[in-house]
Amino acid sequence: MKLTGIIWPVLLLLTVQKMHAQGCSDAGVCSIHAVKDNTISANEPEAGSNTIKTGPGYAKGERGINIWTWQFEYTRQLSNTFEVSAKINFISASGELAKTNGLGDLFFSFSHAFSKKRNWQLSVLGGLKLPLSNADKSNNGIPLPMPYQTSLGTTDLLLGVSARRNSFGATLAYQQPLNSNNKNKFLQTDYPPASAASKYLSTNNFSRKADIVTKFSYNVKTGKQLSIIPGLLGIYHIANDSYANSTSKVEIINSRGLTLNGILVVRYQVNKKCGFEFSAASPFVVREKRPDGLTRKFVTSLEYFIRF
Repeated sequence: MKLTGIIWPVLLLLTVQKMHAQGCSDAGVCSIHAVKDNTISANEPEAGSNTIKTGPGYAKGERGINIWTWQFEYTRQLSNTFEVSAKINFISASGELAKTNGLGDLFFSFSHAFSKKRNWQLSVLGGLKLPLSNADKSNNGIPLPMPYQTSLGTTDLLLGVSARRNSFGATLAYQQPLNSNNKNKFLQTDYPPASAASKYLSTNNFSRKADIVTKFSYNVKTGKQLSIIPGLLGIYHIANDSYANSTSKVEIINSRGLTLNGILVVRYQVNKKCGFEFSAASPFVVREKRPDGLTRKFVTSLEYFIRF
């Protein structure tokens, strides 16, 4: 094991603290089980076919917004090659405009692993993201921008393919909004130019485009109990988003583009049935405008998992 394989992602996270990017912890395909754990094969021996994972997360959003999350995830391994998963999250955001909280999204997903070929384990994944909010939260009757919403308000199709060899994992995924229940009413022009609210992007009847996600990670096992998993997560937003003003639909120029994050996961197996997982991520390549409210300076989480 090379020490540099562990140090570089830590240094990466420390040196990019002043940058902001699209996060994927709250509402993205990269947060579902099959993508997060892409260095763990579905047909590895497990201490039971059921897994529950839960725990808190914290992120710093745009303009200093504090974002706390709690997620609950259940995964059922139906066979050596097929598993299904469901996840729900709760989000609380507090900043200069307001404090909001509520349920975020409900995820259903599956993954199916094929027979190994030349030491490669290939698998496909799919799922749906269902909104539990229509992104219309307000403060004293005043519409709030997307960074204060607990959901994007969209139903999304999630698709992907993963390849794993030994300790290396690679995933290519796609997230396509199918329809939008987004009822956000925030317009920047409704506020005086000097007000804090005018610093956020307009998202009245917000329409969000698709994402292509790539993830590469390597599982550095330091013993039977501890694994350190550095990686790279790329999110390419394929087209500009849009909103509606009083007369027409307006394209948000430069909301298309690439975000590239450094990620680090530390996984500690207490015994065969349970353990803890700490993860952190921060960007070093960003797209210019991020109206969806998923801007994150950094993302952290600590989860407990148990198998039975």
